[in-house]
Amino acid sequence: MIKDIITQVKEIDKNILELFKERKILLNNSKNVEFYSYNKEFIKSIEEEIFSIVKIEYDNEKIVYLGPEGSYTQEAAINNFGIDNLYYSVNSIKNIFYEIDENRATYGVVPIENSSNGIVGDTINCFNSYDLNIIGETILDIHHTLVSNCNKIEDIKIIYSKDIAFDQCSIFLENYHLNEIKYEYVDSTTKAAKLASLTPNSAAICSELAAKTSNIPILFNNIEDNKDNKTRFFIISKKTTKKTKNDKTSIIVQLPNKYGCLIDFLNDFKENKINLNKIKSHIVKGISTFFIEFDGHKDDSNVKKILTKHNNNIKVLGSYKKEIEDI
Repeated sequence: MIKDIITQVKEIDKNILELFKERKILLNNSKNVEFYSYNKEFIKSIEEEIFSIVKIEYDNEKIVYLGPEGSYTQEAAINNFGIDNLYYSVNSIKNIFYEIDENRATYGVVPIENSSNGIVGDTINCFNSYDLNIIGETILDIHHTLVSNCNKIEDIKIIYSKDIAFDQCSIFLENYHLNEIKYEYVDSTTKAAKLASLTPNSAAICSELAAKTSNIPILFNNIEDNKDNKTRFFIISKKTTKKTKNDKTSIIVQLPNKYGCLIDFLNDFKENKINLNKIKSHIVKGISTFFIEFDGHKDDSNVKKILTKHNNNIKVLGSYKKEIEDI
């Protein structure tokens, strides 16, 4: 499957180079100030795209993701690190943190939130238990497909998928009366695709990558209710990142259960002119915990003031290049 993707990418790269040759000829034949200005802006945008592709340097270092092969997390990992890397999957978010903590992997890719289903609690819990750093974020558009070996939709008697995937495709399932047949909940959409490929009169809701991995036909693409469905992932490591001109910092905060305590804490951000991006409450080991994100780097002077003042209440998860405002 990976070799097929590499072949496709090489073909795309070949086409890109051919188009650049044609573009160069056109520009050489049109030596105009307006063209020059446009070309300068275009080259700048190309440089930014290239930088985003190679933004994390690596040297055959292992990257662990939430599997199995064909999962959305693997897709996010490939989007961030590229195809030609040492990937391996584990069966839980906790095991991703464990593998890096034990130096069996250098990087990990973990889901942190989905635009439809909110914060991923397991990831927050693991940040509370392990001392690893967020060194990047990546966003993946989540598109579900219905796959089956059945030629007609009426022949489908059972559908496999994760509970969340069923929830995110409820309108499609109702429109095709598939909500009237048996649902079988499984651990991953990749496993669902595999089961559907082996079970007669069955189907699965999964990603396009999972369909290719299990070699099962896609009957319908983009069946999710929310066409703007996205999942945000963190890149975690024992490594840290350098400051950029556009950083974001993520922290976990546990405050005393006192009147006005949270408001007083947030007012410090206002006084230091720090823009908050996100604040979510979460229960960790029975303690009310806040997951907070804001603009800036942990080494910025105004950020340091807050981190020093509330040192006993804050755990810094990492500062990294900001890729998106919110999902």
